Amino acid sequence: MTKASSSYGQILKNTGLLGGVQIVQVLLSIVRNKVAALFIGALGMGLADLYSRMAEFVGSATNFGISFSSIRSISALGDTADKAELASHVRVVRSWTLLTAILGTLVCIVLSPYLSLWTLGDTHTQKGFILLSPMVGLLTLTGGELSILKALRQLKSIALVNVLGALATVAIAIPTYYWLGRRGILPVLLLSTGFVFLLNLRATTKLFPYRVSPFSLQILRQGSGILRLGSAYILAGLAGSGAELIVRSFISNTSTLEREGLFAAGVALIVSYSRLLFAALDADYFPRLSSVVSERAIANQTINKQIDVLGLLMSPMLIILAFCAPLLVRLLYTEDFLESVPMILCALSYVYFKAVYTPIAYLPLAAGHSLTYLLMELAYDAVFVLLVTLGYAHYGLVGAGVGLSLANLFDLLLISIVYGSRYGFRYDRRTLVRQTLQYLLLGAAIALALLPIGWLKWPLGLGVLALSLTYSWLLLKRKTGVQQTLTRWREKLIKK
Repeated sequence: MTKASSSYGQILKNTGLLGGVQIVQVLLSIVRNKVAALFIGALGMGLADLYSRMAEFVGSATNFGISFSSIRSISALGDTADKAELASHVRVVRSWTLLTAILGTLVCIVLSPYLSLWTLGDTHTQKGFILLSPMVGLLTLTGGELSILKALRQLKSIALVNVLGALATVAIAIPTYYWLGRRGILPVLLLSTGFVFLLNLRATTKLFPYRVSPFSLQILRQGSGILRLGSAYILAGLAGSGAELIVRSFISNTSTLEREGLFAAGVALIVSYSRLLFAALDADYFPRLSSVVSERAIANQTINKQIDVLGLLMSPMLIILAFCAPLLVRLLYTEDFLESVPMILCALSYVYFKAVYTPIAYLPLAAGHSLTYLLMELAYDAVFVLLVTLGYAHYGLVGAGVGLSLANLFDLLLISIVYGSRYGFRYDRRTLVRQTLQYLLLGAAIALALLPIGWLKWPLGLGVLALSLTYSWLLLKRKTGVQQTLTRWREKLIKK
């Protein structure tokens, strides 16, 4: 790994690149949804979403997490192995991916009557799920090819593929929905998924020709480690989904479905808003960490730099969200959802804590310690359910927001202690100071946003935001050379 690959400037550049792609995808998804609303209506949109989510669920349950775990194994070889050895391992990954893609397709066909029954309460859409089954296999195959790009840090290719895939989905949806209406739902899903797979395949075959040996025992044995790590990742994800379901069921059962809707809307807004900065973790940070995890000093340096960039970008974003939450809720939902704003404010710390501990949480995955990762996730899920349900039971939505923040504070402390002991992780003193200062500014913003007095809240809030932005800018300017980059862009625009 070169020095530049883990510099502040490179981390910021990659975060900006993949975060920008997320913005483009969100904007194109808005266009796609508008087109869908016009030509297939709310019923059609609901059916399309149902099909899509169920295909993703079946794919996730049958792909053994290979699309994630293979990132570690390929990136670990990427800096040390020769081309032939790396190509051989890519063949192993592709072989297992093909087998799990076939498995997912068959499972979708076999379970089609049950999938229809679980989703709509009858078997009228069984034929639809059978016709949709190739989508499950295509999603798994796409994940496998994308993992190769992520592991080898082909970030420009990833960005290009994602943007072209989003554009293609819109280009396919418009004429198909116009021509076929609701009958075009399955063709749109299958064609867009197939096109995205081909885009990823075109990018990866430039690096490694597509070769598989799905029936070679020798090849399959070599992938056992990938399966173990991937299975733990999938189990942790399923446990997390189960914890979310328990919390939401508790809220709806102890109050009303509308209250659960308010909770879900608030969490969705926070998660969607912060996802822009987390987009680069799987594609950029995880491969870098995997390649240096055995070198403790370099690994610690890599983690602390990632925490610095995430924290320094996240704090101003969350401060803006704190003061703009009522406006965003009105824009994205309706005024009926304004009751979720106090919960959103109380849950902002949850996102900030997540920005600090997530780079550390990748350590067992990078080291290939699947059981450690799974146990830590299960511990968090248990505390998450306990604190959020207790918070809601005593203080309603505000209590649920506080519970979210406290659960992630617990996770931050637990991860810091356990991984400090097992992997020798240590916070850099300067990183601790930077993140503490930014969190204090975020805490002040949350307190001000909760004030009912507008004339006091806004001037002081703008002052807090200015302090946070200035602090982040000064550090990033000193560490990354971002000012020189902006100057070059300005000069190019002036010349044009």
